[in-house]
Amino acid sequence: MSKLKYFKNLDGLRAIAALAVMVAHFFEVDRLPNAPLLVKLAQMGNSGVSLFFVLSGFVITRILLNTVKGEKYFVNFYGRRTLRIFPLYYFSLLCYNYLPALLNIAPAGDIHKQWYHYLYLQNFARTFGWNFQGPGHFWSLAVEEHFYLMWPALVLLAYTVNKNRLLFISVLIMIFSLVLRYIMLNHNYEIDVFTFTRIDQLALGCILAILEYKGILAKINPKWFFAAFVLGVLFVGYSSTFGYFYLNLFKHNAYGLLYFGLIGYCITTQSNLFFNKFLTSAPMQYLGKISYGLYIWHVLAILLLEHYLRSFGLLVDFSIMVVLTIVLSSLSFYLLESKFLALKKYFK
Repeated sequence: MSKLKYFKNLDGLRAIAALAVMVAHFFEVDRLPNAPLLVKLAQMGNSGVSLFFVLSGFVITRILLNTVKGEKYFVNFYGRRTLRIFPLYYFSLLCYNYLPALLNIAPAGDIHKQWYHYLYLQNFARTFGWNFQGPGHFWSLAVEEHFYLMWPALVLLAYTVNKNRLLFISVLIMIFSLVLRYIMLNHNYEIDVFTFTRIDQLALGCILAILEYKGILAKINPKWFFAAFVLGVLFVGYSSTFGYFYLNLFKHNAYGLLYFGLIGYCITTQSNLFFNKFLTSAPMQYLGKISYGLYIWHVLAILLLEHYLRSFGLLVDFSIMVVLTIVLSSLSFYLLESKFLALKKYFK
């Protein structure tokens, strides 16, 4: 087990991912009823979730590969993940489910319809049309949690049987996800939030980590990753011309390729390049540090903005929402998250 290199620019990418989702959730059609093109562009910000997925696949897999030979492999991994994820997740669930009622913003929810969120099954409920209540944007947190539950065992199994098997498993997952999207679309299921129709983007991040583990990543010319990024951009643009079925079948592959190229380019290029300097700047590093909170709290910030403040114009309202989200995320990080993160030292 060796000390992993810390890529500071990935924190900047986390910030971009969170801000992109905030843009998408703020500039929806009801705010821009006469500007369908702007709405369409804003909704591309939802792909920030895809960036989060590829990043998670990379970061988690490189940690697992680095610790797979160590003692307490599962205990240390799940101990650290629990301390990072659960405190804010369950506290924010209580806030979303009960705070609007306390503030007379919305009626109290039905506890019998909220339990899916407490078991990380909200994306299953949404996919299969089960009656549920809770923050809609938490579906992606369920996808990541399911990945955390499955992937450590697969990494250990692959490493034990054959060190090259993990790459094969990752590629197999990508094929499986595409085939499952095809089947579910044919049966009129929503595929955007289901774990096994989105896990291919996590697998792309895993492939990056495997290439690093094998010493291949450092030998790849960054131009190849830039080419993958450009190809992903073109694929996104071209797939947007497809009809409903093929757009939904391939759009996640397109965004996955785009962000695979972007992340690969960022971690293989020189740190003094302008883009990497931007990602490692103090503001982007701070936003990256609280990016989990940014994703969690921005919908509550929008709700508070709509209920308590009159409109000052779209751009001003958006700026207020961003500032309010940063304030809420900072408070939750320093008053709640950091207390639990300090306990990670017991799961080295």
